[in-house]
Amino acid sequence: MTALVEDLSRAASSRDIDTIRALCHDLRQPLAAILLLSGSGDGDVGRKMEVITDQARWLSQLVDTVLTDASTDAVQAVDVAELAAMAAERARPTAGCDVTVRAEGHAYAWARPVALGRAVACVLDNAIRAAGAGGHVQVTVEQEPECVHLTIADDGPGLGKVASRTSLGLTTTRAMVAACDGTFDLRSGADAGAEAEICLQSVSRRTGLSTRSGSVAS
Repeated sequence: MTALVEDLSRAASSRDIDTIRALCHDLRQPLAAILLLSGSGDGDVGRKMEVITDQARWLSQLVDTVLTDASTDAVQAVDVAELAAMAAERARPTAGCDVTVRAEGHAYAWARPVALGRAVACVLDNAIRAAGAGGHVQVTVEQEPECVHLTIADDGPGLGKVASRTSLGLTTTRAMVAACDGTFDLRSGADAGAEAEICLQSVSRRTGLSTRSGSVAS
């Protein structure tokens, strides 16, 4: 019995460590953006404060979700196009490449907003590093009757040709997408680089909710 309790304790401790490491991984980019923006004397001060506030709000959401063991991050109808645009906006301050978002109208899917935001942020971080200075990252959101596709493509050297800083990025992505009952696929790009795709169940599939017309570009 004592050995069993010790094994369970070690397993719980390992999970806690993994959770903390994954959180630290996700905190790195927003913190870097805040430091960069706060230390720069150039640009629109009001705009910089808006971006810093958004980064701080995102950090707060991440920490709250981990502290409550994700109980506050309930499955709900999420506008994936809007979420992707916000994730790209948070990533731009520290990106050395061009990051654009293409989405036709709104794209509603069932997801946990913080979990999905973490997944998108991780994939964006990898794509931006792969694209490098002067490169390009394209985020595309498309809604079909059954699912919403969120694709992040870069024009970097391709899969396996960019050294990863940690092994946590893709692990966190897969876990966060799974928490949204979605699927994740990583493949070589059509011409160059790599392409990551997150597929989520469309809200319209279950409720008949129609998306509004318009487009989101960033």
